[in-house]
Amino acid sequence: TGVQTCALPILSNMSVFTSLLNNIFAVERRARTPDAQGGWQISYQSLAPITGRLRPASSVEILKAQQELRKISHVFYCVEGEDIARGDRITGDDVTVDIMAIREPSRADHHLEIDTLEVQTEVSEDGGS
Repeated sequence: TGVQTCALPILSNMSVFTSLLNNIFAVERRARTPDAQGGWQISYQSLAPITGRLRPASSVEILKAQQELRKISHVFYCVEGEDIARGDRITGDDVTVDIMAIREPSRADHHLEIDTLEVQTEVSEDGGS
């Protein structure tokens, strides 16, 4: 006649979320150095790698971004508090993307949703032109 309790552990929302972060990503921050001709050289400096998840943006997300005059190709997820900023570049899963915008949807120091745009790498030919 007593109340029975379930013996299975209840996972918190955070542990469920972190279980979905399935890859390690390299993070690079853009650095500008003067080129002695009035311009700048852009290079990227490596930061600590982070655990995250990268997925292609849905057609709805792409259309919404276009309406806001933005371009996105993927959405990246990571825990809140990672050293990541707009303009950084992340690489993983054989894809390199530039960070376009960062959101914290829960407003509870939980996780970040990051709009990104895939970087198309140029393949050079060994033979020259």
